[in-house]
Amino acid sequence: MMMASAWTASGTPGEVYQREMVPAIFARWAPDLIELAGLRPGERVLDVACGTGVVTRLAAERVGPTGKVTGLDINKEMLAAARAQSSPPTVEWVEGSALTVPLPDGAVDAVVCQQGLQFFPDRAAAVREMHRVLVPGGRLALAVWRSVAHQPAFHALAAALAKRIGAERAALPPFGFGDRDALRAVVVGGGFREVRIRVEVKTVRFPSAAGFVRTIVTGAPSMLGALAEQGDEALDAIANEVADGVRDWIDDDGLGFPAVSHIVTARR
Repeated sequence: MMMASAWTASGTPGEVYQREMVPAIFARWAPDLIELAGLRPGERVLDVACGTGVVTRLAAERVGPTGKVTGLDINKEMLAAARAQSSPPTVEWVEGSALTVPLPDGAVDAVVCQQGLQFFPDRAAAVREMHRVLVPGGRLALAVWRSVAHQPAFHALAAALAKRIGAERAALPPFGFGDRDALRAVVVGGGFREVRIRVEVKTVRFPSAAGFVRTIVTGAPSMLGALAEQGDEALDAIANEVADGVRDWIDDDGLGFPAVSHIVTARR
C-alpha cells in the first residue's frame, strides 16, 4: 500500500470506500439490484462480497424485521467499515470466502452480489455456492461491470497507467469480466435457469478528475493493482492525463461520466 501523502484521502481504505466511493458509484446502483431481486418481507438474503454494506442495508429494509440478511466479505477492513454504520439487528456481517459460503444448503431465498464476481479467483465455484445456498426457486441478482472501454474515466486511468507500466499490468481488475457470453456461461454452468442479462448505464460523479484518482488510489488499492504503487509525482501526471481524457465529461458539478454494467437475474 502506498505511504500516506498528499495523494491519499484520510482514513482506512474501508472508510474511504464507504465515505466517497459508495455515494459516487455504488449507492447509485444498489436500489436497482434490490428491486430486480424481488425481495419481500420475511425473506432471508445473502449479499456476497458485501463490502461496506450498501446493498446489505437496503436488503434489510426490504425484508423488514421478520427477515434476515447476511453480508459476506473476505476483506476485514470493509467489514469493519460496514459494522461502523448503523444497521438493523436483522443484519449479520460474516467474514468469509465466496468460494466456501458458511451457510447450509437452501439457507436463503435470494442472493445478491454487486460488483464482486469478477474478483473471485474461481468464478464458477462462487456461482455454484450461490446456487447451493438458495432454496429451490430462489432468486439471484448480480451486477458485473462491462469492459473498461465502456467506463470513460476508468478507461482514461488505465491508459495513463499503461504508459508507465505497460497495458498488461495496467489492466483494472473490476472490469476484467465484461464479456456477456462468458458471464452467461458461468451462471448457467452454476445450475441457474431463467438467466437474463441486461445492460444498465448510470452516471458516476466525483468532484474532479484529481478527486476521482485520489479516491480510487486510497479507497480501492487492492482492487486496482499497480495504481496504488505509483508515487506522488506519477499520480500527479496520471491525474492530469485523466483530466484531459475526460474533459468531455466535466460539467459545473465536477466529473460526471457514464458507467455501464451487466445485471444478471436468474432462478435456482
